[in-house]
Amino acid sequence: MKNYKRVDGDYTIEIIDAENVLTLDSTTVAVTGNLEVSGNVTYINTEQLQVNDPFMLLNRSNTESYSSNAGILTHRTSTTYAGLRYNNDAGQWEISSSTDEDGTSGTWQAIAGGGAGTVSGANTQVQFNDDGAFGAEAAFTYDKDTNQIALDGSIALTDQGSAPSNVGSATVLYANTAGSGGTGVYVVDGATNEELVSKSKAIVFGIIF
Repeated sequence: MKNYKRVDGDYTIEIIDAENVLTLDSTTVAVTGNLEVSGNVTYINTEQLQVNDPFMLLNRSNTESYSSNAGILTHRTSTTYAGLRYNNDAGQWEISSSTDEDGTSGTWQAIAGGGAGTVSGANTQVQFNDDGAFGAEAAFTYDKDTNQIALDGSIALTDQGSAPSNVGSATVLYANTAGSGGTGVYVVDGATNEELVSKSKAIVFGIIF
């Protein structure tokens, strides 16, 4: 049986005891018009939340220059959170895989803008992970005009145990246990899989052969 209640003017339901709860027990509650909820915390206990608007507005009550951060947090454990926030002081979006319920602790990493982000070092210097941030060194560069990599240092090759597969139109360099060539550095090029020969071994081979 349908029931209708028409009210002319404001309509208030007041619970005197602050410990008591107003419960609407229904499969569906339909609100025609705007719904304004005032309080410190709003709990939404649903399996799925659907929002039609393409944008969610956070920190709406702020009307002045905001000196802090605002964003979204999600539980990782009982005491840690992951989050996405806008750092107003730094003027950038940031992400964190471990922060607190206020989004103030832990390490927050700036989100790369336009696929690049804030790079380190000078032009042509190769970027690498430097303790969670972009790093660069003048000793490691790449010149796109000459298609050359320059390294002022050494390369450590780890023994592979077996030869890698051939790569078409390329020579593959790898490390393995040193053989008769005495270097432990090998090349794969087509059907060729040979060890580079050291100077001392080459002298010996030259004398023998």
